[in-house]
Amino acid sequence: MALDYKSSLSRYRRYLQLVQTQPLWSTSMWVIMSLVLLIALLVLALKPTLVTISSLLGQIDQQKAVSAKLDKKITLVQQAIVEMDSVTDKIPLLDSALPKDPNWEELSDSLYEIATNSGLVTTDIMIDKIPISATEPISAAGTVYKPLVPSGVIPVRFTLVMSGDYSKMRQVVADLESMRRVLMLSEVDIVANKNGVLTMTITGEAGYMPDKTL
Repeated sequence: MALDYKSSLSRYRRYLQLVQTQPLWSTSMWVIMSLVLLIALLVLALKPTLVTISSLLGQIDQQKAVSAKLDKKITLVQQAIVEMDSVTDKIPLLDSALPKDPNWEELSDSLYEIATNSGLVTTDIMIDKIPISATEPISAAGTVYKPLVPSGVIPVRFTLVMSGDYSKMRQVVADLESMRRVLMLSEVDIVANKNGVLTMTITGEAGYMPDKTL
């Protein structure tokens, strides 16, 4: 082992002597070492900056995604505004079709007008007790029934009894179905007495929907 150590030391000494006798080798070695040291220093110096840049690029991507979502929402809101503007003039029609109050007097007047203009003999126009909430039990002739109007709409039940010509009865039904206020007819019953006189009984529902139920 001692001989090997001395041999290695002797070779290293000869190498140094060779480097000293050849300045180009010496200069190249120092240049290479300087470059290695410079690269190491650059890596150490730039590492925090590179990490910061990477983090900023990630944040930029996130901001772009958020901006895209906001742009989409803004577009949807603008479209909704345009749609709202296009139907603003039709809102009164909607209020007439499904008012916020029972408006039973107006309903009664409309039924009376249709009955009067029909040419039939009107025996009865009746509006039942009006519930004040959509969850209030509703009864007809002592029995509880399920309303025809959609859930959340409060029904206003009515009954029409009229006598006369069959064709005029059909026209009354058509007039009721074409009213501005939406009606749902639950029954149209036509019977003839012993003299052949036809009597028609119509039962149906209008509805109203207070703001608090929206």
